[in-house]
Amino acid sequence: MIGFLGLSHLSLCYAASILKLNKKVIIFDITKEISNYNMGFSKIFEPGLDQIIQKKKNNLKITSDYKDLKKTKIIFLAKDVKTDKNNDTILKESIKLLNLAYKISKNKTLVVMNQVPVNFTRNVKWQNDKVYHFVETLVFGKAIKRATKPERLIIGKSSPLKKIDKNLKNLLLLYKCPIIEMTYEESELTKGYINTYLASQLATSNFLSELCSRYSARWSVIFSAIGLDKRIGNKGYYTPGLGISGGNIERDLRTLAKLGKKFKIKNLLPEFLLGSSDYYKNFILRIIKQNNMKKICLLGLTYKEKTLSIKNAPQLNVIKYLKNKVMVHDFKVDKLIKQKTIKNLKLKFNTIEKCLKNCETLIIFHNLKTYKNIKFFKHPNIKNIIDPFSLVKDTKIGKIRYFNLNN
Repeated sequence: MIGFLGLSHLSLCYAASILKLNKKVIIFDITKEISNYNMGFSKIFEPGLDQIIQKKKNNLKITSDYKDLKKTKIIFLAKDVKTDKNNDTILKESIKLLNLAYKISKNKTLVVMNQVPVNFTRNVKWQNDKVYHFVETLVFGKAIKRATKPERLIIGKSSPLKKIDKNLKNLLLLYKCPIIEMTYEESELTKGYINTYLASQLATSNFLSELCSRYSARWSVIFSAIGLDKRIGNKGYYTPGLGISGGNIERDLRTLAKLGKKFKIKNLLPEFLLGSSDYYKNFILRIIKQNNMKKICLLGLTYKEKTLSIKNAPQLNVIKYLKNKVMVHDFKVDKLIKQKTIKNLKLKFNTIEKCLKNCETLIIFHNLKTYKNIKFFKHPNIKNIIDPFSLVKDTKIGKIRYFNLNN
């Protein structure tokens, strides 16, 4: 029996991966979280998750009684960590859950899986020395695949020579991938460093792509050559993007920036990456202002198509600038409304047909076939298309003004 502290996207995705291994799982959280989930008001959404939960529901128990965790041998702290408006970490909920679990922790193995700062794991209060740190690298929209088929598992221990607890080691071996062992601090830093590399790839691709446009050079041709260099690889973030969204990478960069200040390190890489992200996140807003665009419609509200998250999404900058006077279409509108993702946004959602009939400027955020297949030139009222990710083919736009990250 495997236990999880915290009902969240993180815990459910890894619980699903353990259920697929034919193990029983208990997820504990406070009553409010449990009630919301059971009533269908949870904000937890991930392609493929519901199918596994439904198939293995007899092996899953979601409870608000921490005493149910007595049946477990391993407990994962897996409550997604919230961040404030500056993307700084808020650990209040995680600490509350740990304090409750401490009461039955004597013979349990604890694995800190959620997003915590350096030194957190070493300072956890637990009744034995069976405490570990786990580097999770889930991606919204692809989390189930990454949780069930990881390329490697990274485990932090109290010291390099310490052996992983037998029960935990046996569980990890079921994933049939390399297990990399290191100290708590090395593991906690690894989590932030992975996101820093991802952020730096995106910042570099954005800069180089923008430079290409000054010479009428095709970035798509250049990065196809770069990706074949084995020193760089062909799976990097070569596609220009609208900065970083979702909150997770931003949180880790903020943490590293604070560590740099703490140790008086003059290299401002984290600050540069955050600044670069903000610059490209406002790409669309700059186009709107420069061209005095009006009657605007957003095709896609969430920061990417396979998630319900709008945290730090570039769309929010556009909505704020236009004072909510903007048309919006998103195929997940029912889930967004039901799960109160957009409760603070005074927006009216529209059908695609109504958007095409009434707007002058279309902004395409989601990589969906329905959007890409629109015959835009058949709608004379459409004057502008902002397509940052170059999803639409030239044959579909006619004489409409077209903007993407490469021009």
